Amino acid sequence: MICSARKALAAGVLICMGCIVYLKVGGVAGAVLFSAGLWFVVNFDAELFTGRVTRADYSPVQKLIMLLMNVGGAFACGLLAALCLPDIAPTAQAMMDGLAAQSPLALLWKAAMCGVCMYLATTKVGDGSRLPFVVYGVALFILSGYGHSIAIAGYAAIAGRIAWWILPVAAAGNAAGSYAIKWLLKK
Repeated sequence: MICSARKALAAGVLICMGCIVYLKVGGVAGAVLFSAGLWFVVNFDAELFTGRVTRADYSPVQKLIMLLMNVGGAFACGLLAALCLPDIAPTAQAMMDGLAAQSPLALLWKAAMCGVCMYLATTKVGDGSRLPFVVYGVALFILSGYGHSIAIAGYAAIAGRIAWWILPVAAAGNAAGSYAIKWLLKK
């Protein structure tokens, strides 16, 4: 499968929409509402790195393009949110400060746990609706403080700052967690 730059860019924007609602509402309600962004990604077949990184029908180069387009979409949406909704910037800035204060190992582990959540949320199992998986997966990663690389890009743009090492570590952790849980659950 060839990565669609448009669909990957859209996925980043949709995840940033989740970031925005979480910053506005916070808590359990914000975490549940954030899942709307992922639900739209799943239903509109947008190409989200954290949901597709384990798929064999994408080459490593296509996965990298997908990641970069996701980050670009989330970052662009976040920049516009920072201009239009300045009241959410302080919360995003506190989040970025908290990420920068963590060790790379702590962020890697938290991102891997988010990767587990994202794999479970986006992988179709049986004929039922994926909505409960999406809602529980997103709420779990947000309320646990796990790191989602694309969401971090959105929060960073809203905050107007990020430490250089955070996104690569988060993306690597997201991928590692997704691959690990896929292997552990393999039949």
